[in-house]
Amino acid sequence: MKKKDLSISKKNVVSEISLLQWAILAAVSLFLFIFPFQIALFNGFSFDFEGALLESMIYAFLLLLIVGIRFFSSWRLTDYRSLLSIFVLVLPFMYFLSYFNAVAVHNAKLMLQLELMMAAFFIIGLYITENKLNTLVVELSIQISGYVVVIYGLMNLLGQAYFPNALWLADTNGYRLTSVFQYSNSYAAFLAALFLGGLFSAVHTKQWYWRALHSFMLVPIWISFMLTYSRAALVFIPVLVLIILPFLRIGKQLSYLIYMFLAIVSSFAILSEITAISDSISKILEPSSGQGKTMSIWNHLPLSGWGLLLGASILVAAVITLTHDKLLKLLENRTAKLGRTKWSFVAVPAVFIIVGALAATLVFTSSGVRSLLPASIANRIETINFEQHSVLERETFYRDALKVSADYPLIGAGGGAWTVLYEKYQSNPYTSNQAHNFYLQTLIEIGWIGLILLLAFLVTVYYLFIRAYIKNPELRGSHFLFFIISISILSHSAIDFDMSYGFLAVLVFLSLGAMLGPFHTKLVITSFASYKDHKWRMIYPASLSILALIMFFWVYREYDANLSYRHSLEMAIVEKKPLNEILPPIDHAISISPDQPEYTLRKMNWMQQAFDTTHDVKYRQEYKRLLDQLKPFAPYNRSLILDEYRYFKDEGQTDKVLQTLDEGIAKFPWDMNFYEAAIMEYFLAGQNEKQKNSKDTDIKWDHSLELYQEVLNRIERLKLLPAGQLQGREFKVSPLMRQAIGQIYYFRKEYQQSINLLREDINGEFNDPNTRINVRFYLASLEALRQRDDNLYNKLIKADSNEQAALEQQYNSN
Repeated sequence: MKKKDLSISKKNVVSEISLLQWAILAAVSLFLFIFPFQIALFNGFSFDFEGALLESMIYAFLLLLIVGIRFFSSWRLTDYRSLLSIFVLVLPFMYFLSYFNAVAVHNAKLMLQLELMMAAFFIIGLYITENKLNTLVVELSIQISGYVVVIYGLMNLLGQAYFPNALWLADTNGYRLTSVFQYSNSYAAFLAALFLGGLFSAVHTKQWYWRALHSFMLVPIWISFMLTYSRAALVFIPVLVLIILPFLRIGKQLSYLIYMFLAIVSSFAILSEITAISDSISKILEPSSGQGKTMSIWNHLPLSGWGLLLGASILVAAVITLTHDKLLKLLENRTAKLGRTKWSFVAVPAVFIIVGALAATLVFTSSGVRSLLPASIANRIETINFEQHSVLERETFYRDALKVSADYPLIGAGGGAWTVLYEKYQSNPYTSNQAHNFYLQTLIEIGWIGLILLLAFLVTVYYLFIRAYIKNPELRGSHFLFFIISISILSHSAIDFDMSYGFLAVLVFLSLGAMLGPFHTKLVITSFASYKDHKWRMIYPASLSILALIMFFWVYREYDANLSYRHSLEMAIVEKKPLNEILPPIDHAISISPDQPEYTLRKMNWMQQAFDTTHDVKYRQEYKRLLDQLKPFAPYNRSLILDEYRYFKDEGQTDKVLQTLDEGIAKFPWDMNFYEAAIMEYFLAGQNEKQKNSKDTDIKWDHSLELYQEVLNRIERLKLLPAGQLQGREFKVSPLMRQAIGQIYYFRKEYQQSINLLREDINGEFNDPNTRINVRFYLASLEALRQRDDNLYNKLIKADSNEQAALEQQYNSN
């Protein structure tokens, strides 16, 4: 080949690489702007959230394929980045292993796919931030997309936009701001990361216009943060500041704190008025009603709110932008001597701790200081302690999580295991589909091996970053933002389920990778130099590309099933199509994803309706086939167990009815529905045996009494809960339980115990058959003890004349 041709060929290769890199960069930026508005990709292990998650993964795996193609020309096993790009895939591999041990197969599959998406963004972060321009684009994409979310949240607060549950109606504090997250605590974690990152950018950036932008957003972010009413996030702010400060020079440390003080004081100056305005708007629009009402920005209420926000934001931005250079120069000159000492980097944090402790003491002990805040916020701050119900409940979650992990110690119970297992291990009947701790939830899902690998991965990334940051001051730059973002969210994830938001998880892993990207020239492993151009280096890009293709088609099939199911629902509910027309799309969905309970349970419901209408046995047979097909995939699905119970009940298979109810109690020991049904079914089964003069009567009735005693024991245990902890779901003896146990006592001639139980339910409506049964056995027990209640007897006979004969028969039968 001629030299000229060779030169042209090289230019084309470089051009193609550059185009691929820019395509990857643009795709990452678009992801950050598009998917926050899909409820921040919340993974609630529910069909309602699944569509957006699948769309984001299709996007991510296409992006990973482009990355894999680019790696054919750029990936080398030469540095720590290459090792980490392999190491990060160990985490989804652990989810792959636990998939075969999963207690909820569909949840495990979804988590495996999500983990691979997070790994993809880590790899992208590692390699996309190799130069300053790309790094700046990723930084600004994260921050500006965050600012858009903040502004959109405030638009919901002040009535110019409506997003479902962007304002969450709390029990005591009115509305809590959640923006697109629909959960205030995770939104607060995101805002904390944005606020601390924005402060750093305001201090660090060289361009006045970017400093103005970041400074301008500090007040809206802090106002939003306070209106989430998140106490834990508020407590975390000073901790995170202490983590950040030692990485900055003393002059920048002081600037950081001064700007933070300015932004917070300016925010508090208008916070009461903003809160009052938003409360007034909420009373008019009633966001919790779901009607989607909005208000013109020119209305005096929102206009006043926006005016206050703009005024305070402009003031803060102007002060910081105009004074920054002189202030920083002054501070650095004054602290130059201190800066040369060995421990200078901890001097300002030490002062911050002292001042912060004094300020916190003042806020907590002085009602006068708290009176300067809106009452709702002052109340939240006043109740920050270790005896509040949210702290006690989390402590319970964590203890129960360790109980789960004890039964699945090595590789865990599969992705999403907490959601289906927690009720089996819970100490009281709370409802929480999230463990409120990313690390414990990981422990449950992929066991101690998986958790140790996750922690080893995080420690390695942060160790390499901190070492590179300390040793290479010339490479320090704006990319420190990625450290702030990742450490903020990961820290708060220790007490909440922030990482269950796919958007936040992507943000964390992208930031973890991007932290190291700018240091790539310093992360070289010299002993790997001989492998730089070895042919087998192609194994990784080829494997990554193949993995991306496999995941793309797998996720796309799941998405196809999701769309088919949605289509069948629309045909059934909206278009009112006949059964034969709505079955093909749902059958298509089930054929692709038989482990998705939503699809199968819906078709089972339709089969039951068809059977009830036509009595055609083929619908009954299809119902049973679907039930048997789903059971291995979702053995802990409450709805499926209840459907199984009803099926065996309708079929008259008493032994299987009792077996199913025992299974339900074992898996859901705080579910009153299972106790109530089991106590009644065991009573009825014993009654049937009694008619056959079988010895099994006592066995069945004894089991009813054991279950009843278990209910009583659990009620007593609930009385031992700390005063500040909420019980959760209702748990008490129901009228049907008393009816069954009262009859057992009657037939066993324990009349006084029967009277004591049935007395509670004899004053109900007499047109209710259950009330009449209670009264009948109550009167029969009285008669057996030579007592009477003529008034009650007359009411019963008046309500139903047949009760006289039934009561006489009862007198004579025992």
